[in-house]
Amino acid sequence: MATYGDESYQREAEACKAPGRTHFCDCSDQACPLNPNNPRNREKGRGCDGCIRKNLALGEIPSCFFNKVGPTPDGWDDYSIAGFVRHCQSRGV
Repeated sequence: MATYGDESYQREAEACKAPGRTHFCDCSDQACPLNPNNPRNREKGRGCDGCIRKNLALGEIPSCFFNKVGPTPDGWDDYSIAGFVRHCQSRGV
């Protein structure tokens, strides 16, 4: 895990400067009303806090955690805690 000041943290910070990205969130659902990389959402102050609140309320894990482990198979729709465990196991994590 990257910590402030180390090389990994610096690489992640640079990746946030890529075109279209202003935040570390790597969720690809740009239509999501909570995705902080969608400029309309940023203007309204929406982002990770709301996403995490929503996921906790639904017993789910945010997609950025899934993405960090590795790509999900096409058609993946189980973002539950158990689904996250299965995803980690399938990726050897």
